[in-house]
Amino acid sequence: MNNVNAAHIRLSLLCYLATALVLFQQLPWLVVVVGAAAGWWRLRVVNGLASLPKPRWVKLLLVSLIALTLWLSRSAELFDKLVSLVMLGYSLKYIELHKRRDVEMFALTGLFLLAFSLVFSSQPLAALLVLIVAFMHLLLLLSLDVKLNLSWLKKLAVWMLAIAPLGLALFVVAPRLAPLWKMPTPSSAQTGLSDVVRPGDISQLIRSDKLVFRAEFSRPPPRDQLYWRAMVLDEFDGEEWTRSELAQKKHVVKNEQAPINQYQLLLEPANQAWLATLNPSELRGGGAEQVGDKSWQRSGESFPRQILSFNHLPHLNRESVAPEQLHLLTRVPSNISANVLQLSRQFSEGLDLDAGGYSEQVMTRLEQWFLSQSFSYTLSPLAYPGLAGIESFLLNQQAGFCVHYAQSAVVLARLQGIPARMVTGYLGGEWEQADQRLAVRNYDAHAWMEYWNGERWIRLDPTAWIAPDRVESNLQQSQATAEQWQNISGWSQRLWYTQGFNQLRLWLAQADYWWAKWVLNFDHKRQLSLFSQLLNWLPGTSLLMLTGGMLLSGVLISALLLAKPWLWRLPNKHVLALKWQLFLLARLKLHRSQGESFTDYLSRIESAAPKRYLPLKRAIQQYNQLRYHG
Repeated sequence: MNNVNAAHIRLSLLCYLATALVLFQQLPWLVVVVGAAAGWWRLRVVNGLASLPKPRWVKLLLVSLIALTLWLSRSAELFDKLVSLVMLGYSLKYIELHKRRDVEMFALTGLFLLAFSLVFSSQPLAALLVLIVAFMHLLLLLSLDVKLNLSWLKKLAVWMLAIAPLGLALFVVAPRLAPLWKMPTPSSAQTGLSDVVRPGDISQLIRSDKLVFRAEFSRPPPRDQLYWRAMVLDEFDGEEWTRSELAQKKHVVKNEQAPINQYQLLLEPANQAWLATLNPSELRGGGAEQVGDKSWQRSGESFPRQILSFNHLPHLNRESVAPEQLHLLTRVPSNISANVLQLSRQFSEGLDLDAGGYSEQVMTRLEQWFLSQSFSYTLSPLAYPGLAGIESFLLNQQAGFCVHYAQSAVVLARLQGIPARMVTGYLGGEWEQADQRLAVRNYDAHAWMEYWNGERWIRLDPTAWIAPDRVESNLQQSQATAEQWQNISGWSQRLWYTQGFNQLRLWLAQADYWWAKWVLNFDHKRQLSLFSQLLNWLPGTSLLMLTGGMLLSGVLISALLLAKPWLWRLPNKHVLALKWQLFLLARLKLHRSQGESFTDYLSRIESAAPKRYLPLKRAIQQYNQLRYHG
């Protein structure tokens, strides 16, 4: 039976366009255009303005569109391609959208696509948009049985709000089981830093304000300690910096020092395992492991939103490093230019390599030389490729980004026999809640160096020599970079980070934080922790009683919201008396017929049941008096 009319098609088009909006960044433009055109064509067919195509043309169109969609998404990951193909099927469903079951299949496919969209974005606003579009698909299914109007919309909204307490109770008490399969992490989840760095790579990240992680502290650290150490790059082949196998080797250290601070990292989805932490740090719980260069990596094969807890430890007075490792950290490419070699000699002239304090003296001379030159800090540096780029940066252009200063200082230190390595990570962040929670974004990416002073690793940031306010402020707040950041940012970023939107940004950040902490990361550990706290607050209560009580509370609250007892009105005693007489007569099989007046019904009872006549007459008189005479 053909149950589809123009109203169904129009509503399905709204559902389709809303779903395409949710997934727009992951879809080839062709798929959305095909779906919109197919929906418009189906609407014309239903209205009698167009005709159905021949089957052979449909098959040819289907094969061509599948091939073209795969070609347009050839550079995307496998999961993105699968989503595009499902969306194409969702679009082409309009070709056969003429029966009830076709509409049902269309709506269910849309709900699947909305679920897929949460893989790409788990922000609270994205979840709210998905909920609204899912509601639209449910309205499409409902429209097959009833005529939608404002009254139905109000009823549905009330029902959804009424069952919210039961849904919340089930969310809290339902077992948090591990998934039976793992969803792939899409490329859009990448947060920026790479384990291979070339000059200019990090400078591209400052154009992005994508959130990397949030940090929540037991007490706020000083600003100059907010160096979020992610990766140590200790091998340089003259073109790019990479991590050695020794640096990536698993490393287990038991620290017995009292922490100077405790902090939690609320990590955004990523497709790389590295972690950015304060150094040195110790993990509290599981979820990560330390490697040879004392950086941290996340455990597992996929890296969704996750909360990890750390202790920030004081630096050791002495550390132990294998001599062969220190030797590797003094190596430089053999084809380094003569001009750079000549420059490096002045930093160690007259110093004894084996004397105490040699490395500190060399680095002091290096700092003085940088300050004596006309170096400047820029967010739009030249590429400076390879070793020739180092010479051009040091001796000619003298304008660069943090990675140029860091790699140049490392090379010059190694030329003096000082073990040194480049470190990438993030610097600072934006306080979302004063002295408690910090947000770190892509534009906070930074590079610095570490050198060995004979006893331990020393962090040194050459950027601080040239642009000290960059260490103290964000890019958009630093005097040296604020105007440059404005020039390279898009208009939407410039508008979003103005003072007028500052409070709105903080409110949205607060909502996102609580959403991530108490919804997305509400796993079995946090569930057990919540139950433990509730059991401590309610002595004598068992886990079974607590779980049952929460479920019962959810059921009762939802039932009360649906029944609305506060709107009940007790019927008048005369109305109750009349209903009682009608009930007694019904037991005698003397029912009042539909449309029968009380006068006719009373006359019939007088002959059929004389004993019930007078009580019924009295009840009818009292009711009429109440009803018509007040």
